[in-house]
Amino acid sequence: MESTITSQRDHQPDWPVESEVSRARAELSRATPLVPASDIRRLTARLAQPAFLLHAGDCAETFRDNTRPSVANRVSLLRDMSAAVELQSGHSVVTVGRIAGQYAKPRSAPTERHAGLTLPSYLGDAVNEVEFSDEKRTPDPRNLVRAYEESRKTLSYLERSGVFTSHEALLLDYERPQTRRSAIDGRLYDQSAHLLWIGERTRSVPGPHIAFAAEIANPIAVKIGPSATPADLVALHVVLNPDNIPGRLAFIFRMGYERAYDLVYAMLSRVVAEGWVDRVVCDPMHGNTVASPAGVKTRVVHEIEAELRAFFGACSDLGVTPGGVHLELSGDDVSECVTTQISDTYLSRNYRTACDPRLNPIQASYLAQVAGELLAAHRDISSQTVLAMSNR
Repeated sequence: MESTITSQRDHQPDWPVESEVSRARAELSRATPLVPASDIRRLTARLAQPAFLLHAGDCAETFRDNTRPSVANRVSLLRDMSAAVELQSGHSVVTVGRIAGQYAKPRSAPTERHAGLTLPSYLGDAVNEVEFSDEKRTPDPRNLVRAYEESRKTLSYLERSGVFTSHEALLLDYERPQTRRSAIDGRLYDQSAHLLWIGERTRSVPGPHIAFAAEIANPIAVKIGPSATPADLVALHVVLNPDNIPGRLAFIFRMGYERAYDLVYAMLSRVVAEGWVDRVVCDPMHGNTVASPAGVKTRVVHEIEAELRAFFGACSDLGVTPGGVHLELSGDDVSECVTTQISDTYLSRNYRTACDPRLNPIQASYLAQVAGELLAAHRDISSQTVLAMSNR
């Protein structure tokens, strides 16, 4: 199995047969762009305005669940959440889904071991399959083309929905072939999605993912975890948004609720000091994953809410506009996150995720309500500050 164990180098799959990877790249390079460059520019323009970003969707899309009803449920939930934030806060909302391309996942370990058998970790349907067998866990580059085809199918379901698409730009064998130069402005666009983000594991400035992101004109987001320093933000800004252009770059903070205020405050202090226009977003999900007594991954909604409140608190204390929230959710009534108490009985009812635990519609709607209330309170504080200054 040595040839199929995933390489930790840059979190790229160890494809068994190079000629098959080349064939997949060539097919993707000839494929019709999934999204037009004009829509990418439209999203950049929206993000350049003081709108709130609702960035949410599936942890790991699967080919199996890419059905019209499943997509409709997710999109309906996203639209309802955006409407709730707008109603509560009076802010306009830009809705971006983790959808139509979120088929790859970085993992903390290259292999998994069960019943004495060691196999490659599941890396998303664009690479291998969840089923724990030698055949299914072997990376297959034909899945790259399948991911494109499934994304195109999803986009056909999304017509006129008002939801932009995004995914983590992890698999460079998938992203690079879909990058084209626009005849309108001469710039390079990754036309696999409107917005691409770089994950916490692949945000090294000398690494290939940041280098790729620097080349393309899409809006870019970067996940920032608790190991990051303000100096890391400086390095990322210099490479990804050297001209300090509104709508180009977002930092998505994922710190864990216990340390969120202090860590975000330190990061935002540097943003303020430098005068950057980069958007700041809260991901209260990824720093708050825990295991149940039976070893099942889950998240506690009250801890997610605590990190969201800490983020808004740091923004308010520094006079920074909260730029958005990033959530993992399902449009179905899954039982993967718990409200307050971790219960394996509850988790076993409908635990379906292919990777990380997702909010169900009730939980996600509650957090959208919280975000809207916090945004309204922040707006009120900002208005009072402006009024007080004008009366001096």
